[in-house]
Amino acid sequence: MFASLPAAPSPAPVALRPMVNPHPTVSVVPLFDGHQCVIVDNFMTEPETMVEYAALQRGRFLDSADNYYPGPELPLTGRFVAGVQEAFLLHARAPLKARRLLGVASRLSLVTRRPEQLLPGQRMPHRDSYDLDDMEGVGAMVLYLFKDERLGGTSFFKPKVSPPEIDALLRELKRVELAGESPVPAVPPTFAISSDEHFQKVLTIEPRFNRAIFYNGGVFHSGHIAAPELMVDDPARGRLTVNAFFKLRMAAT
Repeated sequence: MFASLPAAPSPAPVALRPMVNPHPTVSVVPLFDGHQCVIVDNFMTEPETMVEYAALQRGRFLDSADNYYPGPELPLTGRFVAGVQEAFLLHARAPLKARRLLGVASRLSLVTRRPEQLLPGQRMPHRDSYDLDDMEGVGAMVLYLFKDERLGGTSFFKPKVSPPEIDALLRELKRVELAGESPVPAVPPTFAISSDEHFQKVLTIEPRFNRAIFYNGGVFHSGHIAAPELMVDDPARGRLTVNAFFKLRMAAT
């Protein structure tokens, strides 16, 4: 899933204590068609150490075409990811209608691209995906690690058109990208922050420092980046998040 990391000088040590809070504040909000979003505030006990770690490791962040993210990323492993997994099982498994957790991947992410630098498919809501068998699904988490709420939360969208029409649209966007075409948009390019002819925006979750949200990755969503001029290439000041993805065995319905 992640690109290989090049060799780099060891950064200065940092007292990273990536403890997931055993007593956060948890709420569940409805989206549509039975989907829900789980909001977990005070997710980490010492979130500032993760920001410090990201700043010291900035040279190891990489842009990865495989992950389709509008900026560089750094894989995470170890104790913190184990804590994220436990938090999913405790707070999100039931609301997301998952029976069993099959796998998890996590990374630090930093939005740096401007709207005019986005691929066509990055200007619309997207779904997260694994190679899934029947009765498998994907869950997702975003942990906001910035204090300037103008950097934006996460919006969820419901398609206005049929699944075959959405699938055809996605195939065409992928074809355009693989062909290296650069179609001129009808309106100035933006991140997906509002309804359009294909999608209705249902809900925007506002960001809060040390807030995590869990949701079904098969629901269309997008970072709600309404002020792209504020995106900076600095983990200490930019739109730094932890993103995690969970391969799931879904409960029978």
